[in-house]
Amino acid sequence: MKIGLYISDILLRTGGTEANCSYIIYALQKIYNFPEITVVSEKYRDNDIHITDIAGRLNSTFGLDIKPAGTHLLLLPADKSNFIGRFHFERTIRRASKKFDLFFNCSMNLFSFAAKNNVVIIHFPPYRKTKSKFVQKYPCAYFAAALKDRAFFKTYSLYISYSQYVRYWIDRIWGIDEARVALIDPAVKLVTKTGEKSDFIFVCSRIEKSKDIGILVSAYQSSELLQKNYKLIIAGAVIAETKSYVETLRNLIGGQSDFIILHENPSHEEIETYYSRAKIFWHAKGYSIDEESDPFELEHFGLTTVEAMSAGCVPVVINKGGQKEIIENGVNGYRWDTPEQLVEKTVYLMQHEDEREKMSECAMEKAKHYSLDKFTENLGKVLIEKLGVR
Repeated sequence: MKIGLYISDILLRTGGTEANCSYIIYALQKIYNFPEITVVSEKYRDNDIHITDIAGRLNSTFGLDIKPAGTHLLLLPADKSNFIGRFHFERTIRRASKKFDLFFNCSMNLFSFAAKNNVVIIHFPPYRKTKSKFVQKYPCAYFAAALKDRAFFKTYSLYISYSQYVRYWIDRIWGIDEARVALIDPAVKLVTKTGEKSDFIFVCSRIEKSKDIGILVSAYQSSELLQKNYKLIIAGAVIAETKSYVETLRNLIGGQSDFIILHENPSHEEIETYYSRAKIFWHAKGYSIDEESDPFELEHFGLTTVEAMSAGCVPVVINKGGQKEIIENGVNGYRWDTPEQLVEKTVYLMQHEDEREKMSECAMEKAKHYSLDKFTENLGKVLIEKLGVR
């Protein structure tokens, strides 16, 4: 069995999309006996990263146990700075996919592939080219855009979504027939709770503007009770493009760095320690976004929320997107619509320790639905039922 997975910029990013691709690789090694798995990504002229052990790279980043035997990395020359470069890369990767029995597209794009069976992981469905502002401005481009849309619609044997929220938007945008769509609970690397909880709130996220972390900092600063009793720890990946936002946050934090800790690029072990020790988990992505007009900008599922729950953190998260499917309000956490509600619910948990402990237990139980073993089992069933691939 030859399996390929395309994940954009796998060597440059370490977010939820990259983690999910790693979980798929892990699952495929469990489902099939000694499959040949090739991770396909871009190689840029100005990128001097050299990786020979992709399994080791993913294991150290995401805390997995992917077997290096039979796991390969294929980097294809890419220049995405112009239309010709992007077109050439798409053709190159399509040709490369022909040799595979099963090929997964793990990134958000309109690429089409040519393996025996093509599967696309829909974190959020790409918008139709025919509906783009470019086509609206230049109607003469409609025919080419329609061909692009048609290729995406026809090329995949299976479209996999990880939440009802995303499944709804697949139907709204593309109208894919039910036989070619599967909804699977995503894999989450669950964290084992160790030791006693401490009085702090944890935010785990890529530190970038789209995550609305500034809203959380301001909410914390608005409450004397929280500042007096709890610390706020924010930890996540920072890349060159997001350094300016980190500085914006540091300016917002000001002289409160003893109470509000900003931890850039923590290790996997450090993240797990924070999860294990934190009492409460906060999330705000999509706060300023209208769900109907810009659904892509919301959290499509809530990977870090489940990670936090698995370690006994009680989540207090934004009432939007995929988060609504994870949190049963008042049972395994709280959802909020305004920063005032965020503070109110957090203070309540702080002042009612018995209630927080009860919610913590419920959160850990809910998180078990998203284990790697469950995901592996469900993915195997879907590949057999939908594609007949055993």
